[in-house]
Formats: sequence, structure tokens, C-alpha cells
Amino acid sequence: MFFGSYKEVVSYLDNLGQFAKGTGVERERILLDRLNKIDMNLKFIHVAGTNGKGSTCAFLANSLECLGLKVGLFTSPHLVKINERIKINGEDISDEDFYNCFKRVASVITDGEFAYFDLIMATAIVYYKQKCVDIIVLETGLGGKLDASNAIKSPICSIITGVSLEHTAILGDTIEKIASEKAGIIKPKVPVIFNANDKKVAEVVNNRFKEVNKDSCYNKIFPVTKEMYHIKEISLGNIDFFIDNDYYRNDCFFVGSNGIYQVLNASLCLMALAVLAKDGLINFNKDAIKEGIKKTKWPGRMELVKRNVFIDGGHNPEGVSRFIESARSILELDKKRAKLLFSVVSDKDYTHMIKDLVESNCFDEYIITVVGGLRKVSADVIKDIFNRFTDKKVTVIDDAGEFIDTYEGNDYLFAVGSLYLVGEIKRTIN
Repeated sequence: MFFGSYKEVVSYLDNLGQFAKGTGVERERILLDRLNKIDMNLKFIHVAGTNGKGSTCAFLANSLECLGLKVGLFTSPHLVKINERIKINGEDISDEDFYNCFKRVASVITDGEFAYFDLIMATAIVYYKQKCVDIIVLETGLGGKLDASNAIKSPICSIITGVSLEHTAILGDTIEKIASEKAGIIKPKVPVIFNANDKKVAEVVNNRFKEVNKDSCYNKIFPVTKEMYHIKEISLGNIDFFIDNDYYRNDCFFVGSNGIYQVLNASLCLMALAVLAKDGLINFNKDAIKEGIKKTKWPGRMELVKRNVFIDGGHNPEGVSRFIESARSILELDKKRAKLLFSVVSDKDYTHMIKDLVESNCFDEYIITVVGGLRKVSADVIKDIFNRFTDKKVTVIDDAGEFIDTYEGNDYLFAVGSLYLVGEIKRTIN
């Protein structure tokens, strides 16, 4: 295959399907092997989960960078530009590097069918290898066990951020089935850090860990529960919290976000850093780690984008529940009215999401828009569902980005429901 420019590569990728023959892990392993096993001798931290994995990856990458390491960060999806998925020390891959690294991947596609994510991940690993990074923080795409990212054979640790019902047609229709898919990233003699706040999920993860390590006495599995962390203070744009476990003794950390869920994500990161330090894989400098946690700003996660305006990428019932908790904490700080801008795509449980948003009693007015291309849900459908649950004002707008960009109201404005919505807003206001 020949590509004459970065734009041609992006156009080619955009026209590829999400799925292809076989599994992602099988296809990715073929690519990496054809690239002379390019992943060998690279150090990976592998992160899976339904919600929170991108933020946890960001906390890890920033903290490792503050420890003096050169850190690759691979995440998905992107909000505005594909380059966002591939970073080194916070900087997106350049168009030129993306083009050249993709050409290297394309040179080994002599046969077989590959999906969008397969090729971008291979491009990222070519880039990280060329740039001699110290550690790669690798986020799964979909699921875990069969995901392309699971082609990595021996990460230095695995993290599972949490599990809720999403992509049920692909991953399973129960929490246990989905947890089993996420726990598929667990490898023999690789430490596991996981969100153990759901007992059903904890049981699945523990059983998977025991199964893959049944022929050894390896016992490095580290649950993180809400008893280990508690919030000290919430202010606009900031949360101070304590963490107390075997590695931290009521140490105080600072999150530059009003996403209460970020306290859990930061705690998972802190546990992983402590475990890696104990294994001698990184240095442990608490002040540097505090700076890494503090500087982390993950786009579209309870992000304050302008005065009184927050955008959040919550796009499933669990994500919306976490958003509501965070929005309520902001409204408790300042007794302002609040408006909600909402959109959603068709494969989400949007009736459940809308019902929870209305019943939270956080919002005085609802504004609807349409995003998502072929997956869009019409404004009439969304409006009808809101009207089923509330008598408050519900209006429809055409352009979410322009609406946010020109908003100068004194009421708080929150946007939630879809990463497409977040992306549309960020494209305009940036």
C-alpha cells in the first residue's frame, strides 16, 4: 500500500471498520511479529475498564514523567484529531511522525484484514520504539481479553479501573461476563491493581488472577477500595484527598478537577506506582508523584472549559451516575441555577441515562442537540424522553460548539452524554 501524505493515511484509517476477521489480539500479534517483534523489550502498563481507564492512564503518564521518565501514552478515542491517541510526555505525535510510522506498519501488510485500532496501535509502538521511551501506558480499546492491546505478552503491571454494563452485545450482558473480558488482560507473574468496590467484579478478577498463576506462589494482586481514600476538601476546579493503605499513610494529594470519580482513578495510579517502585522498576519520589497527579488534566472529564461551563464524557449509565455526583458537589459550593446540555448516540442506554439525570434534581433546564453521524439519535426522540420524566423546560439547539462558545450566562452549564458532544465542543472552543 502506498500513501503520499498524512491526510491520505488518516482518510484511509477513517474508512476502515472497527472490526475485522479474527480477534484484535490475533491480528495485532501478526502485525507486531511482522515488525520484528517490535514490542519486545518495551515496558508496558496495561489498563482496562469500562470507565476511568483514560484518566488513570493520564495520571500514570504524568506521574512517571515527573519521576524523570520518558513516557509513551496510548489512549482512545480521540476528541478532535487522531494524533491525540499517541503521546510522549504529554505531546501528541506530529503529523510527519504519524505518517512515517504508519508507512512502516503498512509495509508489512502483505495479506490479511486489519481493523482501525490494530493499525493505530502498531503505529504507536513503532513510534515509541523509535523514540526510545522508558515506559508505555497502554489503554485497551474494547474489552480486554480479545482486544488488540492484549497482544502485549508481558506488561510490567495490569490495571482494571472498574466495570459496568456497556457494549453488552459484544462483551456480555452481565457484570460478571464483562468483568471476565476485562480480567482477560491478567498475565502470569504480572502484578494486578484493580478497583475492588464491586464485590462481583472483585470475585471475577481474583479468580482470574488465581487461575493464571495456579502453577506458582505469585500473589501480587492489589485491590483498591473506597475505604482507602477520602476527600478532604472540594473547591471549584480542585479536590484534595487522602489515601491510606500499605504504601501511603494518610498522604494528601491534589486533583485539578471537580470529577469526584478522579479520586478513585488517581488512587489506582498511586497504588500502581507504589507496586512498581517496590519491584524496583521505578524510583519512588512522593513529591514528584504529587506534582504528576496535580498537573493531570484529562480532556472532557469534568473539564472546566470556560467560566461556569463544564464538559464531561460520561456516555453510559455508570458514567452519568459519576457525573451527577460531581455536578452535585459543584452546585453545593455555589447555589446557582444549572442547565444541562445533552446528546447521545444510538447504542447507549439513553433512557436510563436521561431518567437518572432528571431524577437527580440538579438541573433547572435541559438543552438537546444531535451528534454522532450514523449513530445519531434524533432530537425529537431525546426530547420526548426528557418530557416523559420532567415538566422543566426542554429546548433543542443545532450547534453545541457554537452554543458553548457564545455562552456567557451566570447559570452553570454542564454538557454530558457523548464523547462526540465533547469533541464537537472542543473543536469549536479551541
